[in-house]
Amino acid sequence: MLVALRRYTALIHRRTKFFLGIAAVAVLGGLCEVAAHTSVVWNSSDQAFRQLTNGFGDAFIIAAVLAMVVDPVVQHQFASEWGRDLYWAIFSPNAPPEFREALQILAAPIAFISRCQYELKFMYPPDGAAGYFEVDWRVSVAGETLDRRGFRLADRVFVVPRHDGTATSYTLWCFQSEDCDRVSYDEADLKSIGAISIDQSGRTVLDQARIPDLERVAFRKKFWSERHLLTSRWEADYLPLFQPRIVLRQTIIIKGDPVRDLVFTIAQLGGTQVAVEERVRPDGQLELRCELGEVSFPGQATLLTWKPKTPAADK
Repeated sequence: MLVALRRYTALIHRRTKFFLGIAAVAVLGGLCEVAAHTSVVWNSSDQAFRQLTNGFGDAFIIAAVLAMVVDPVVQHQFASEWGRDLYWAIFSPNAPPEFREALQILAAPIAFISRCQYELKFMYPPDGAAGYFEVDWRVSVAGETLDRRGFRLADRVFVVPRHDGTATSYTLWCFQSEDCDRVSYDEADLKSIGAISIDQSGRTVLDQARIPDLERVAFRKKFWSERHLLTSRWEADYLPLFQPRIVLRQTIIIKGDPVRDLVFTIAQLGGTQVAVEERVRPDGQLELRCELGEVSFPGQATLLTWKPKTPAADK
């Protein structure tokens, strides 16, 4: 019994945060039990609330006990058994090549984006309509292949609809890599091969797996892709910016005549608001630029929002 106890305490050595969390759950459970079995909170007639509180107390206490007993044991079991087997499978020369390759594929992404640039040019509608802006939206990515078998671009990407619910349109799509020439299509070409569709929410979906003539990018080779879109958004609106792969660095460039009259904010979801740098271009237009150095995981959006300036914001 003492040997087992010493072994258990060794498993949970230096886990202060773990103990604090378990203690907080246990204390909460104890308070619920006190409230359920005394008249500190509920009157004698509040039997339904007493039973509910008692149930919560039992649940919290059981959860604390299970976490205290099972968590370190499970982690130790995984490290001692699964960890040893995985180490052997990956590094041992006696491991079957197919098994080693399957584990590497499971553990690692097949490609990543080293840099993604979003360039948005805001424009007043050509017909002089008020209340919304036309937006020339360009997405440029530079990536690298991690899969030893190579990588073929086959991601499904989508963009939000226009301000009035109609579909955002493509003006250009192109792709190239170190070993293959540039391939480009306009919206008519993409529609003719069935690569573009509109989902129920009005988003324009591009299935890049349907695009022909895309060669596989070899291991550790670089590739580049661009998507040029034309959309429209309200005067006070937002755009979600995200990629289906890991992105190491993002650049956001905002320009156009309406920019001077708008207040922009940029925030990476799960993070904090990002500072925006202003500069005046040689043609006199104001340009905003933002660099995000934090890694963005697949589907993690960076939210660009804007609204018209108020008199107070101009001061």
